[in-house]
Amino acid sequence: MQSKIFFYGGAGAVTGANFLLDTGGGKFLVDCGLRQGMQKDEDTNAKPFAYNPAEVSHLFVTHAHIDHVGRIPKLVRDGFKGKIISTHATRAIAEPLLYDAFERMRYMQRTSGETPIFDAHDIAESFKLWEARTYHEPVALPDGASAELLDAGHILGSAMIQFARASRTAVFTGDLGGGNSPLLPKVEDLSGVNYLIMESVYGDRTRPEDKDRRDMLEDVIEDTIARGGTLLIPAFSTERTQDLLYEIRTLMVERRVPSVPVYLDSPLAEQITASYLKEPDYFAPAIAARVRKGENIFAFPELHFVRTQEESNSIRKDSGPKIILAGSGMGQGGRVVAHEEHLLPDARNTVLLVGYQAAGTLGRMLFEGVKKLRLYNRDIAVKAHIGAIYGYSAHMDGEALLEFANKTKAASALEQVFVVEGEPAASSFLAQRIRDYLGTKATTPEAGDSATIEL
Repeated sequence: MQSKIFFYGGAGAVTGANFLLDTGGGKFLVDCGLRQGMQKDEDTNAKPFAYNPAEVSHLFVTHAHIDHVGRIPKLVRDGFKGKIISTHATRAIAEPLLYDAFERMRYMQRTSGETPIFDAHDIAESFKLWEARTYHEPVALPDGASAELLDAGHILGSAMIQFARASRTAVFTGDLGGGNSPLLPKVEDLSGVNYLIMESVYGDRTRPEDKDRRDMLEDVIEDTIARGGTLLIPAFSTERTQDLLYEIRTLMVERRVPSVPVYLDSPLAEQITASYLKEPDYFAPAIAARVRKGENIFAFPELHFVRTQEESNSIRKDSGPKIILAGSGMGQGGRVVAHEEHLLPDARNTVLLVGYQAAGTLGRMLFEGVKKLRLYNRDIAVKAHIGAIYGYSAHMDGEALLEFANKTKAASALEQVFVVEGEPAASSFLAQRIRDYLGTKATTPEAGDSATIEL
């Protein structure tokens, strides 16, 4: 039996994941995310879907990042009435994430006239369709197919989606965790896979050893405090913020760094942090045991939650050393931009990048060494220290991705790998290595491409 995979988003690009598996008698989506980065990418979010949402029976969600869930309410608005399937943790985290995205859209409507692509009613309708499942719980599908969720180790509750029909399988990895989170288990091993649709965010890069990341964070904190400056960490509200809160808490409890105020300037991150504590089953076993006993693994005396814009503005009036964690993780949008405007011209301060920075974002420009940024219609000199710690990345690097494909092949009759969710150079590099080192067919689909598979 034959099926077709359609690559509608997340192909030839990192963001906007949206894949359709058509078995002939059933249509199933994997992820429905927002495109992010350049304005031309984001403009595509409002366009109609390339398929009829009403014909899709199931949408499987790999994890709760906005580039994987951000267009789900639009999908429902445009006619989808099927089931939305994810883990319990993904469902819990996605709800505040989507309402926050809607508030951002309303802000853009007020400031630039952009029409939101969905509203609060569409979000509410989405969650009426949303069902939570555990890992390895079979999901029966039309046309003799089935699916199950496997642990992807990327963020809390993240999953790979494995489809099966007539003893044949295809796995969509979503994003794969690098195994370096202090909170999460490692990626689950795969076996019996015929087709692998895998991410490639860091497909052409090898990160430094992750084992020294806490020591590196300690050094950055100490150096910034010694200069009398502020450490600003642009961080995604989901996972990266929780990892960093846990690490900073550990450093302060163990008295490895001076006690200074730590501001979490993100109401969304506060909500998601609370959601984490309600889902202990998805933590690594040792962390899960602590949470079940009632320990708040994110709380410490120096931590202050910043809820209002007025409170956010007042942080900048505190002239002493401090640490600020604020969204977004690519330094673009949200409250972090106002902090960048204030802190970048001062050489005492540090901006620490701790994750992937998409092309065109402020974070990417800072990483590439720009000396001047345009913020709020004026030029801002970049004199602050710009640092990067890749050990907190929630993605596998190129070597780990190749080894993941290699282990999957060793335990499977792996016939083809489709390399997606990466910048073109990263995807092409990884695909070439899979062909050269593993002898396995590997391709890099573009948005709008399709492929026929035996499934």
